[in-house]
Amino acid sequence: MLVLLAVLGSQLLAACHHTKPGVERAKGCILIQQIVPGIVNVDDSGNTTEPVRITIEARGEPEDLKGGEVVYMEEGVAIKTDAVGDLRAGVQTVTLGPGAHVTSSSEAFDYILLKIDGTEALSLSSFLNSEGAEAPPKKAVSASTASHKGADSDQPIATIEAGVDPEEADSIRMFSTEEVGITSVDEFVRETSGDETKRPPQIITIRGVNFKEGMLVRFRTTKGGQRVEARSPLTHVRTLATLEKPPGYVPNNPAALMTGVVIVPPKITHKVRSEYAVRTSRAQSSDSCQP
Repeated sequence: MLVLLAVLGSQLLAACHHTKPGVERAKGCILIQQIVPGIVNVDDSGNTTEPVRITIEARGEPEDLKGGEVVYMEEGVAIKTDAVGDLRAGVQTVTLGPGAHVTSSSEAFDYILLKIDGTEALSLSSFLNSEGAEAPPKKAVSASTASHKGADSDQPIATIEAGVDPEEADSIRMFSTEEVGITSVDEFVRETSGDETKRPPQIITIRGVNFKEGMLVRFRTTKGGQRVEARSPLTHVRTLATLEKPPGYVPNNPAALMTGVVIVPPKITHKVRSEYAVRTSRAQSSDSCQP
């Protein structure tokens, strides 16, 4: 009788350590908790110059967590893979070494207003904001003092639109008669991803002198160590303010403050979808794990 009970007990104990027929054993899972740094430095060739440290929580049996790898991907395609050995259940940090070739490696871009003859008027530099960033509120400018501005000048302001800064209108005296110049810009450009055709165009408003409809603006940036260029025309050109032309006075400056808008080419703003993954042959990193 004791022998029979011992046999039954050993059978029950063994059953506790085996998955019941028809019940699938829970798979291993890897949760990514933190990635440092958020923005990785790259060299002139577009390759990362510093390691990326990824804090994970691994779940599963030891056999699920053997042979860990850290992967950098762009648009779902693996760019660089580093083996990190066997993982262990619980929280730990794994590292992807430097040298990943990052396609969208620069958030800075330049844009240059070109004259009708193709020569450069002025080069400006800016940067891309993150997709979810909010533009700062614009400060309203009252034109109520316009009639007093430049009153002691040979060319006081003749006309000015509401909301235009009178001092900016006065500043066009700094330019020569035929010079194409820029007095100010309004810009807040976000990086983009995915299908660009489904997004509203992003514009930069440029104010200055001697603008003409269709003038080209040349945009330049660097992606993956390669120079990227695109051109876009200046459109919706109109006059914001004018200066008086007193009898007998021959001005040596432009007569009007002008404005125009240019659409930023998606080729400049597009950022490839990049991500990091940690995996084994039996477990993949995920945003959540099944209990």
